[in-house]
Amino acid sequence: MTTSLAASAALLLLAGCAAQTAGRGSAPAPGAAAAPSGPDRSRTTPFSDAELRAWYAPPPSKFVDVDGVTFHVRDEGRGPALILLNGHLGSLHMWEPWMPALKREFRVIRVDYAPYGLSGPDPSGRYDTPHSVDLVLKLANQLGLERFHVGGTSNGALVALFLAIEHPDRVDRVVVSTLPASRPPSRKPSPEMLAAFNGQKALAPFQSREFFVAFLRDVCANDAVIDDSLVDRYWALNNRAGAKAAVDAYIQTQYRMWDTLDVPAYYARLTRPMLIQWGADGVVLPRYVGDDVFALFKGLPVTLVQYPGAGHLPMIEQPEVTVRDAIAFLKTRSPD
Repeated sequence: MTTSLAASAALLLLAGCAAQTAGRGSAPAPGAAAAPSGPDRSRTTPFSDAELRAWYAPPPSKFVDVDGVTFHVRDEGRGPALILLNGHLGSLHMWEPWMPALKREFRVIRVDYAPYGLSGPDPSGRYDTPHSVDLVLKLANQLGLERFHVGGTSNGALVALFLAIEHPDRVDRVVVSTLPASRPPSRKPSPEMLAAFNGQKALAPFQSREFFVAFLRDVCANDAVIDDSLVDRYWALNNRAGAKAAVDAYIQTQYRMWDTLDVPAYYARLTRPMLIQWGADGVVLPRYVGDDVFALFKGLPVTLVQYPGAGHLPMIEQPEVTVRDAIAFLKTRSPD
């Protein structure tokens, strides 16, 4: 694997992009005809905000300006407030499998946080976790939230954790999945990932739909959840004009943070109760990484649940059990 390929793969997957794919379910055909209401799958040029909003931001989506950054937000349900943040290359839509159950119990505010989904760009050019925390807190203020639960997955889990550490007076309980605590372990790319990467070089910075088929097969242990609509959404939103450069900048700041942050000391500052959900069969952040992350919170009010049959996206791969556990945890009364 060349250095440039390794670097690019790491940026896109938060790890060396790879997985063993033998014996896994069939993925959607990269060249299949597009749905009438979705993106043209023969497209090789970036998608405009107008196009993407038409496909992926119907009501109840709304757009809220915070310090010059436009946030894509969906605010649904009634009850205690819960802010949910997307993961790497994802969007607020990744929480959709949880929503029927969640919005019966909570006011759920799903957010694309910049630079992901339909949020941003940030005119400051700053993409890092502490800045994301500041922006999400200001968004909460604009929405009139005094105290709230917060959740997130992958990079979004990190923002949720940092928000709880820095603002324990505002956060009640925290529910996260695949929470990072370092650079991800390196892996050997699978043949599928290598082929997809090499096949899109001529399109750069546009990213091929074939790449996102391979990406989702890589991060998910349960390939049955990967359908054409899921692939279309990841592919189109991550080909928003300027998206790749902003995401690459964000990941580089994350790597610099891991090189300088005293992670055990910082994570030990958590005082709010937290549930960590982990895909036990994931390859991006494998089961043992979950155990190692959990060990950083020894003696703190933190619970880890590992989910066999799930990978990096447990809310999509095992929605029924993960949302059930999340609701039970969030409804538990927190100590003052």
